[in-house]
Amino acid sequence: MGSLADEEDTDVEIYRRYGDPTVYADSRTGADEKLLQLLDTLGFERKNPMPMYTWHELPQGITDRESLCATRAWVVLANLGYTVNLDPELHCLNTERMVRSALTPKANALAESHEHTATPTVSAMPAAKHARSL
Repeated sequence: MGSLADEEDTDVEIYRRYGDPTVYADSRTGADEKLLQLLDTLGFERKNPMPMYTWHELPQGITDRESLCATRAWVVLANLGYTVNLDPELHCLNTERMVRSALTPKANALAESHEHTATPTVSAMPAAKHARSL
């Protein structure tokens, strides 16, 4: 069983399934613990019913903050070098601007202190067939 991140060849896919109010963050199968911990820290709850298959969800009942949490995670993870797709319906431009401006002075220090070295890419075929990619 693979994840959407495996299918889209990204590190993380942040999206909402059609008709489902839950916001998911699918990471690659066998993702490193640092990435999983970052998603935990960014407000997502870890789910792993099987040893090799792990995903994250935003907690139920935070619908007024979903776009903020999803956009913040997208910007932070991409800034750290992960390839991340974000469903455009979850994108909040104001949150993106705020997080980017807050990260700018700290970006080099964060990137240097983090061991993951992948380069963010822009995907021609975004996650869930219509997501934003960094």
